[in-house]
Amino acid sequence: MTHAPLELAVLDDVTIRALLTYPNVIDLIERAFAADARGQATVLPVIGHSLNGGRYSIKSSHLRLSDGEDALDVFGLKMGSYFPGNAEQGLPTHSAAMLLGDPDTGQPSALLAANAITEFRTAAVGAVAARHLARDDASVVALFGTGAQARAQLKALMHVRAVRAVRVWSRSTERAERFAEELGLLGITARAVKDGRAACEGADIVVTVTPSERAIIERGWIAPGTHVNAMGSDAPGKQELDPLLVANAKVVVDRRAQSVTIGELQGPLMLGLMRVEDVHAELGEICAGLALGRSSREEVTVFDSTGVSFQDTVLAGQVLRLARDRSVLTSFKL
Repeated sequence: MTHAPLELAVLDDVTIRALLTYPNVIDLIERAFAADARGQATVLPVIGHSLNGGRYSIKSSHLRLSDGEDALDVFGLKMGSYFPGNAEQGLPTHSAAMLLGDPDTGQPSALLAANAITEFRTAAVGAVAARHLARDDASVVALFGTGAQARAQLKALMHVRAVRAVRVWSRSTERAERFAEELGLLGITARAVKDGRAACEGADIVVTVTPSERAIIERGWIAPGTHVNAMGSDAPGKQELDPLLVANAKVVVDRRAQSVTIGELQGPLMLGLMRVEDVHAELGEICAGLALGRSSREEVTVFDSTGVSFQDTVLAGQVLRLARDRSVLTSFKL
């Protein structure tokens, strides 16, 4: 018996980026988290491995969004990598690609570049967390990190809070100053600071987007009423926050099982400062109305983002739909 060749839809990062807007992605990611809390997502354990000074991971999931005309049924996997040494060769330090399958036949159906997908979905979940956990009048942001994701976090955050000032910190003062200048060209009031404590003073929202393996934010720097988006810890040994800060805050995670093994819960659990049961909620539970977000102006809230595979899967499925609707999809036969 002969079979017809397998046809695989293909999308590159440039095309994907042109299809996405932050307001739409933020709303989609919020819907996906709510669907997860309602049992509509299957998330497989993250596979990760270090090699040659870098690290790669494979994340896979199946998600059903049952919202009328906007319903989606999508499954797939993403391979992402971080090789810091690539910078010396003029190559991206982060790279990613996604493979989607047809949920009715199980056959591979699409191959997508996933750098833009990763950038948008990560920034969007930070905005969703801030929407539910930051004070309504939060306007001053301390931003730790100066990479592409740091910029994306700020762009998305500005869609859910009226940001009026940004303090930028980096281990490299030169990078922080250059980044602040670039934000200024975008019309954002920003200044570089050399000291992390100074960045946090008076900040309503603190965003960390670094590959750090030890705390860069101390508990004593965070004033009552502050919200912290910890976006960088996504592998064993990574850490951006003081374990005492995490243990004494209202903690919301993207997924408990991941936060324990690759997120900010690693430190406080190992030190016996808190238990998994002390986590207030998963973000999806808040998005679905199953748990409360911020409940007072004075509480300190922390969101730990490790990156859940259904974020990539749902956004890839939506991108594929948009590309078909706008006739910008190409394909090849295997």
